[in-house]
Amino acid sequence: MSVDYTSKTVAITGGAAGLGLALTNAFLAANATVLALDISPAALESLPAAVPEAHRARVHPIKCDVTSPASVAEAFTTYLSADPSRRLDVLINNAGISDKMHPTGDCDMAMWEKNILVNMTGPFVTSQAAIQQFLKQDPREGGQRGVILNVISAAGLNGARAGVAYTASKHGTVGLTRSTAAFYGPKGIRCLAIMPGPMQTNMARNENHIADFHKEGLAVVVSTFNTVHGDPAKQGWNFGWSPLEQVAKTVLVLCSDGMNTINGALVPTDMGWTTV
Repeated sequence: MSVDYTSKTVAITGGAAGLGLALTNAFLAANATVLALDISPAALESLPAAVPEAHRARVHPIKCDVTSPASVAEAFTTYLSADPSRRLDVLINNAGISDKMHPTGDCDMAMWEKNILVNMTGPFVTSQAAIQQFLKQDPREGGQRGVILNVISAAGLNGARAGVAYTASKHGTVGLTRSTAAFYGPKGIRCLAIMPGPMQTNMARNENHIADFHKEGLAVVVSTFNTVHGDPAKQGWNFGWSPLEQVAKTVLVLCSDGMNTINGALVPTDMGWTTV
């Protein structure tokens, strides 16, 4: 399905690396203007080089802390105030962190609070700012004012396959998605989510990061992965991992005008992760 985002602006949190970068490039390729919001100065600095030269004029790298209402407001204002004709059409809540598979008995308060703050409060803060902007804008043809898509996780549906803080934060974001969809759908604002499984991100490839995981918690996840996909050591790195570009294409379609009947949906993009 071919989609065109000409004259539309898409804000993507965590938009300078990993799935966020794949989303940025997918929307740029579909002719959107992209606000790549990221907390990492290094990722933002390297972003232009990771974008095809023909698209660079339409990407705006903006430093943003999604847990701070002031930072989010400044990020949106930085772009929108430069030209009265500018508007916001889509928000992708992609930024997130891991709790490294720590179960309830071994998760300290700092890890719990940070996961809830980034993974659940962050999407609330950015969604609130986006909705306020959407409601200021005249609706487009068909009465649509804007779309919010939350990148959640299979852990938002299956609680036994991730750490407690991450799982709780993702379940909370499911509630955020459905409440927002129910209240704002009649006002021309859609809210939906994708539920990815394991993805080929830099974090997943980082052996030092994996070494810090809770060993028993990680073993549960590996066991589930092998049940769904087979032993990755025998299948090769790509087997069973959701390719970032394919996940990004799914998001591209879900946020398009042709999908206006989809509101409040939780769409698995997990290659079967939630089937077991």
